[in-house]
Amino acid sequence: MNDTYNNIGISFVSFLSIIRFFDEMEYSTSLLINPILLHNQTVAYLKNQKTKPKGIEDLITSKIEFFLDFNTRYYAFLELSINTIIFAEKMNFIALKNNKIIPIKEQIDKFDFTNIGLGDRAINIIHASEKLSTLLKQESTDSLYFKLRIEV
Repeated sequence: MNDTYNNIGISFVSFLSIIRFFDEMEYSTSLLINPILLHNQTVAYLKNQKTKPKGIEDLITSKIEFFLDFNTRYYAFLELSINTIIFAEKMNFIALKNNKIIPIKEQIDKFDFTNIGLGDRAINIIHASEKLSTLLKQESTDSLYFKLRIEV
């Protein structure tokens, strides 16, 4: 993982761009955001208007090459993912209750996801986030970890 390219700022935008579509999220599900949205090829694929995966398994089978090293990426991004959750909580974008992440919608709504000043990479991530959030909502956390072949 390149620490200057994949930093807390881009991770925070990725996290907020997904969590805004949820009422609550398990910690373990949130740890899947960075390995997916900080992977440029996956983002390019998901932001494409023609891309309409039916589920996470469909995404994996249609672009298997994006997921061959997913377990390695998951662990490479684990520290950054946890730091992002802590940062988001300290900035009052989320609350941590009963082992769940609860988005604070009023705060998240103040974040300007359309600001081109965020940069091309962040804007691309934001464009891909709605499709990814839909895919994450369709499966249990256990199922996501199994299908993504994360070794726990």
